[in-house]
Amino acid sequence: MSVSWSAAVNLMIQAFPAHLLAYWPFRERLRFPLWKVLLPVCLLQIAESLLFGHIVRAGGDGMPLSYGFAAVYMGIYFIFVRDDRWKVLFLYLFVADYTMILWGAAAFLEARLFYAPGMGFNSWKSALFSLAVLAATAPFMLRYLTRTKERVFTTDAPGFWRTAWLIPAFATAIVQIFTGDLSADNVRSFQFLFARVLLLLCVLVVYSILLDALDGIRRQAALAEQAEMQEQLLNLQQMQHKQLLQYMEDITEVRHDLRQHLGVIWAYLEQGDIDGLKGYLEAYELPADIRRTFTQNFALNAVCTHFAEEARKYGIAYDVILDMPERLPISEPEVCALLGNLLENAVDACREVQAAPFIRARGTWEDGRLVLTVDNSCPQAPTWEGERLRSTKRDGLGTGTWAVKRTAEHRGGTAEFAYAGGVFYSSVLLYG
Repeated sequence: MSVSWSAAVNLMIQAFPAHLLAYWPFRERLRFPLWKVLLPVCLLQIAESLLFGHIVRAGGDGMPLSYGFAAVYMGIYFIFVRDDRWKVLFLYLFVADYTMILWGAAAFLEARLFYAPGMGFNSWKSALFSLAVLAATAPFMLRYLTRTKERVFTTDAPGFWRTAWLIPAFATAIVQIFTGDLSADNVRSFQFLFARVLLLLCVLVVYSILLDALDGIRRQAALAEQAEMQEQLLNLQQMQHKQLLQYMEDITEVRHDLRQHLGVIWAYLEQGDIDGLKGYLEAYELPADIRRTFTQNFALNAVCTHFAEEARKYGIAYDVILDMPERLPISEPEVCALLGNLLENAVDACREVQAAPFIRARGTWEDGRLVLTVDNSCPQAPTWEGERLRSTKRDGLGTGTWAVKRTAEHRGGTAEFAYAGGVFYSSVLLYG
């Protein structure tokens, strides 16, 4: 086999598993099916390998070419993997570090067993050593990457991820600066092997500490979210109490003025002024009826009552019926926060609708499951970015629907959102 072909084949054998390793754990977060993602990547890798082989045959250094293609592969990774770009960069650099250390270990083994002065590492033997090291370490790394991915993607801390990617980036720089000399005499030394292996162990230890810290951040976020739910529920109950007090004051005033109103009505009737009586009655405004019961559950009813008053203020048709028990067997603050997010988003959307805005909500608890749907008028189709909606209140991603989705997934359920014909549809399933 010619030098160019052996170099090209060696690079492909080394690179293809690395691409698969980078994408496989995140296949559920790809914008397209896995095969549609890997096909252009593989075609690009073939082109790189052929160019690399041509450069090696001409006696040149193919590493600058590989660095250029590495930047292209990273850009493609950003396009195909759906999530925060800093998280994606963090995970991609982790895979890059592992791959470089793997290649270094393979080169060390080849140099120790088949050393020759001035030897290179682009032969078929290099490919076999790379495959052997990959086969020995890939199962462990796939498992580690899968666990890492789950912990990374479930931690929503934008400020943290903007700097966390520097950890694998520094590891990449250390590999290149201190073990970048791939001459045979350097590669066959145990110092080279120890440097790369210890760097890999260092990266894994740092990542483990980092992921433990992420678990702490996630637990703190959960506690803060629970405290916020409790505070929201308390605020809603306080609002309902104030509304009840205001209602009682209004009723007292109505009773006090009732005799005068009846006198005016009789005066209109005695004069036969029906049009005047109609005008008077139309102008007369009774206090809002806030005593309506939307559900037997007191906490949920407080949420529904609050947003019923909000809907009344803006002329929104409000149709809410929740068939819920007095006490839910799951966290009521969680359910209240979830329902509050949905109704708040619905009111905000309806405020922008000119003609006949409406909110229609239905919910039930049955066989250990809570099913909740909220449909509302919506002036325009929402904008999606990955799995999240962009906020209509500020520049950036929305938090309401994302919080609903996280709560549903935490309870082993689902949250689905759709838009059609000027209506936004929300459906939530929770398990007790």
